[in-house]
Amino acid sequence: MQPAATGALIGIDIGGTKTLGVTLSNTGEVLGKSFEPTREGLDIASHAVEMYHALREKASESGASVSSLGIGIAGLVDVSGRLHRAPNLVNADGLEICQLVESEIDVPVHVDNDVNCAALAEIYSGAARGVQNALLVTLGTGIGGALIVDGAVHRGAFGMAGEPGHMVIEPNGVLCACGMNGCWEAYASAAGLRNLAIRRAEDGYLEEISETVQGDLGGITSEDVTRTANQGDKQSLAVVDEFARWVAVGLANCAALLDPEMIIVGGGLVADWHLFGQKIDDSFHELLLASGQRSFIPIKPTENGEVAGALGACLLGRTQ
Repeated sequence: MQPAATGALIGIDIGGTKTLGVTLSNTGEVLGKSFEPTREGLDIASHAVEMYHALREKASESGASVSSLGIGIAGLVDVSGRLHRAPNLVNADGLEICQLVESEIDVPVHVDNDVNCAALAEIYSGAARGVQNALLVTLGTGIGGALIVDGAVHRGAFGMAGEPGHMVIEPNGVLCACGMNGCWEAYASAAGLRNLAIRRAEDGYLEEISETVQGDLGGITSEDVTRTANQGDKQSLAVVDEFARWVAVGLANCAALLDPEMIIVGGGLVADWHLFGQKIDDSFHELLLASGQRSFIPIKPTENGEVAGALGACLLGRTQ
């Protein structure tokens, strides 16, 4: 990391289920972390203020002076820092998060989409170092995306570019959290993995998981699938295969449009990359247009792991 020399930077990554805050020194050292469940509605902004003060106090103990706060948040964020639509956050649509937080603290606040922030971290100290054109996709509660064009994050005309999770890949398909049917997110996120597992269980498969939830199939989680797949359960591994295929379908569509040098995959599901990675890669190159006649497109996991969004949020103050 190469943050600004004027002082420490605080970054907060607000995701669908968890909020992670990080303080970064002017030498790139992580001075503090905070990890808590994501709140709802206006409490999201007040939570960011609370987390900022706690991280700032910890930074001051190290003699660091905080110069800015960056916030990455899951949803459509415009250039003013307003959250227009957040399918995986509760009661957060329309939240003026930049304005609300900046009115409560004494440093500049910068807000962007959480995956755009993760892409910043990967550009500066991760898989996208030296890469001019790439796609970053996060597989978590939902699917997030960021476009790296000419070595920088591309935000589009209004700041809302990079939402591949809401490409419709199955018309009249599974209901997505955004209210549409058949979005890629409904098949290839943690929620998508859960959807696939429930459907298999309803067809009489996944006996081990069904016993765990005592027949309440609505209680199945993505963690149930990865846990039993890691234990070698063949039926769960079959769900993993189907899931990987759906991930590859969306990635192939993105690659046909963007022609990236590489695809970087992040988010909570990357913790089980050993289950998904090779299967996704194989299906992707099978589905990719002219795969054998074009330059090879590698698929790599993020190098900054779950802190990528928060680290990138730290860098917003520098880049903006």
